[in-house]
Amino acid sequence: MKKDLTTIDSLSKLFDAQMETLKARGYSQIIIDVFISKRSEVLLKASKIEVTDGHILFIPVIPRTEVDFDNLMKTVRNHGREGYNHLSQSAVSNVVDVPKGLYFMFDVEDGKDMLGKSPEKAQALIKEQKRSCLTVEEVIALCVHKNVLSEHNVDCTGSRYRQNGKVPNVYLLGDGPELGSGDFGNSNDKWGSASCRERS
Repeated sequence: MKKDLTTIDSLSKLFDAQMETLKARGYSQIIIDVFISKRSEVLLKASKIEVTDGHILFIPVIPRTEVDFDNLMKTVRNHGREGYNHLSQSAVSNVVDVPKGLYFMFDVEDGKDMLGKSPEKAQALIKEQKRSCLTVEEVIALCVHKNVLSEHNVDCTGSRYRQNGKVPNVYLLGDGPELGSGDFGNSNDKWGSASCRERS
């Protein structure tokens, strides 16, 4: 169903709030200005999207080519604690296509719909829905703009770690957000694979 958020005024407020969050988390004005230059395009696209209740209309994404995993994870916060990266960035690859440079993802589901499903099963279901699994950078962006870790952990099923079928994930260890990895076939009721409808 269409949500009330699809009015341009509400979309503008969401966009502005996201830019303020990026500023508060210490991202450079150069990065923020690139996102701001996409404002009209993003608001127009979002205004035409029919989005399911609970989904987020759009989220800005900062790829590892702009900011490395260590610093991206520092912008994920929980009770004042910064996130920590356990992965070798060079060993992470994506299995979905993403734009080059800074971009937005649209119609984002935070993984709640896939709770209890292994990344392997979730990947198949998400593909059937004509949606795309989120990468490491996209899950980090999701966790920056929504306090999803207070509800559940998130598999980055659009990415792989090393050559052994591992899937990166973002989770809480105590109160601290962590970026690690888990098995493609493992399932847990507190973990879910996040997805989006499109990117640009």
